[in-house]
Amino acid sequence: MFDTKVTVVLITLCFTRSALSDAEANYCYADDKNPYLLHSTTTAYEVEHGLIANTTLPNCKPIQIWMLARHGTRYPTKDEIHSMKHNLPEIQRSILENSEAGNGSLCQKDLEKLKSWKLDSNVNKNNRKFLTKQGEEDLLQLGRRFKHYFPDLLQSYPPDVLEDKYKFRSTDTQRTIASMKNFISGLFGNITVNNTVVVPTAEDVLLKLYKICKPWLDQGNNSEADKFASSPIYGQVLADISQRLGFSRSLSHDDVRVMHIACAYESAWNIKERSPWCAAFMKDQLKVFEYERDLHYYYYASYGRNLSNIIGCPLVQDMFKHFTEVERGESSAEPQGIFYFSHSSALQLFFTAMGIAKDSVPLKASNFESMRDRKWDTSHIVPFATNIAAIFYKCDSSSKVRFYLNEKPLDFEGCEDGVCDWEYLKKRLEPSLLNCNIDFCFK
Repeated sequence: MFDTKVTVVLITLCFTRSALSDAEANYCYADDKNPYLLHSTTTAYEVEHGLIANTTLPNCKPIQIWMLARHGTRYPTKDEIHSMKHNLPEIQRSILENSEAGNGSLCQKDLEKLKSWKLDSNVNKNNRKFLTKQGEEDLLQLGRRFKHYFPDLLQSYPPDVLEDKYKFRSTDTQRTIASMKNFISGLFGNITVNNTVVVPTAEDVLLKLYKICKPWLDQGNNSEADKFASSPIYGQVLADISQRLGFSRSLSHDDVRVMHIACAYESAWNIKERSPWCAAFMKDQLKVFEYERDLHYYYYASYGRNLSNIIGCPLVQDMFKHFTEVERGESSAEPQGIFYFSHSSALQLFFTAMGIAKDSVPLKASNFESMRDRKWDTSHIVPFATNIAAIFYKCDSSSKVRFYLNEKPLDFEGCEDGVCDWEYLKKRLEPSLLNCNIDFCFK
């Protein structure tokens, strides 16, 4: 005889599965007024950024701004482009054929949009990882907004004066260089700034140390993301998506992955339109893929990797040194603004060295449910064009530093609404900065 409790559990599971199926059957992405638009590091900046309302602090004056920014929205990698060009049209045909045969539960509107889908002609190997038009706009508008936020700090000086007042540096890639140029245009209009610096990767120990530090490169990555992709939760998601699209077999991880890639990128490239590939996923399923990406980055460039805080240290030290010079009254020799343009890994390593977005327990393949409200959420902390701005204020009493992440006050321990006492920051950061020794990278 069945145990009564077991029977209740089985009935509950069956009912839940049935209810979920009904929800899927009635869902139409084209009609969803609140679609899920968070896709880890391929999240559109327009979805995530805030707007700074007030930059004043009582009895304080902003003296210097230090910013680290990621490039704007880009095209996919070479491998992603290959998969999109060769796999998506075949999957598209199969889904439409399944629907004609009476299989699957996509609504008619979603099917029509999928039927008319064609890959953007700009998605080709010559443009791989290049900045898109939206990426240019991301940084142009970011520059314009910061000019509005801090008019005293970011002034349109004559070109020769401007080059002394502001310093700009980028990694040696098309997407970061173009992002820097568009940000400058947003700040100062159509003007040529001759003091921009582009450092080759082999020499870049500030913005791309992770690409040249041998112990870091030799260190293996944790397999938590792979474990999660092999878990029952992930497997069930693949099966549910396959059923919803009308397949009698479960689609492969690669098939579902390329649909998700298309959904994420197309949502970021065309922020006013919806990618028909997003119709393949329910919101909770997208959250599963998002967690898999968070696991990957957590163990690649964050708290899950024991060298992350050291590799991120030079950037924290750079910010600290600039503010220390200003504190000492040597601001006349210091620029009013320092702006760096890099990549998602650099931002994540900086966050780790600072202790930003650190959860009390590590992300694991086994704790997805309990980590739904995690701090380490790459959709929020490193979308396209992500940026962290630190502004040094001289005050009547003690100096302060105000932090903004994606134009929102940074949630930072020991600080209120992103405003940190400078003395507190020195006590918190100086011990680690004194040990910011990267000589081991080159032995």
